[in-house]
Amino acid sequence: MKLLIAGGSGALGQKITKLALSKNYKVNILTRNKKLSSNDSGLEYFYWDPNLSIIDDNCFVGVDSIINLSGFNVFCYWSNKNKSKILKSRIESTSFILSQIKERNIKIKSFVSASGIAAYKDSLTDISFENHGVNIPNSFINQVVIKWESVVRDYENVLPEVSFSILRVGLVLSNSGGLFKISKNLSKLFLLSPLGIGNQWQSWIHIDDVSIIFLRSIENDAKGIFNLVSPNPVIQEDLLKKITLFNNSKVIFPNIPTFLVKAIFGEMSELVLSSQKVKSNRLNDYVFKFSEINDAIRDLSN
Repeated sequence: MKLLIAGGSGALGQKITKLALSKNYKVNILTRNKKLSSNDSGLEYFYWDPNLSIIDDNCFVGVDSIINLSGFNVFCYWSNKNKSKILKSRIESTSFILSQIKERNIKIKSFVSASGIAAYKDSLTDISFENHGVNIPNSFINQVVIKWESVVRDYENVLPEVSFSILRVGLVLSNSGGLFKISKNLSKLFLLSPLGIGNQWQSWIHIDDVSIIFLRSIENDAKGIFNLVSPNPVIQEDLLKKITLFNNSKVIFPNIPTFLVKAIFGEMSELVLSSQKVKSNRLNDYVFKFSEINDAIRDLSN
């Protein structure tokens, strides 16, 4: 098996790469960093720049499947410039690589693209499964996810011989970055408090399970939508309390009011104030390494 990973130099890409190499798969990684190289015979880096329509032709040689993780980090201040980067980095990179597959007549078995559970509506009560419709775009990140997925869907009919799957990833718990790492560091300073009302749902997943399911999708030539979330979502207040518990800390300040969260984080506050209670009815045969939040946080706190 030989994989091509777009956006493979990020935290998730590195985790998937490590797992793939442990299975003796070959991995090619597309990166904008020309300086990256590898001493591992199974791993190669190739330069690309979707904005300039540049890609190293050799990246496709012998590749069976492609994993698409490309996208500018959403955990930044959402200035107009950064919002443009967040959207364009996903749309343009996905469109570019799929157009290259078509134009060059590249023969691959499967194309797996990351996405997000922000596709579903914001709700404190409703549960969203894969067969539920996506929300009409009513927020920036929701709009990004829907437009991102639409690029992949447009090529399903153009490339009928390819198995397309879209993995809507929940809140990834990882020490490499993201909301969990930020919360963990704040908890050590006794500065972690619930944001807003605190009862918004957090549909989470440990990074180990994310990487396993991505490779599983490749190995099974999976098709369609999959929600990458643990079977047991938690409300934000409980999540933060457990983070403090396993880091020998505690929550000592009251909830930060919604208006103050919005004043501090601006539009990006929707990432921490929105509520999506998401579950999967398409991963019932998968045994999670970390299905319970206590086990996941304990593992990441060691």
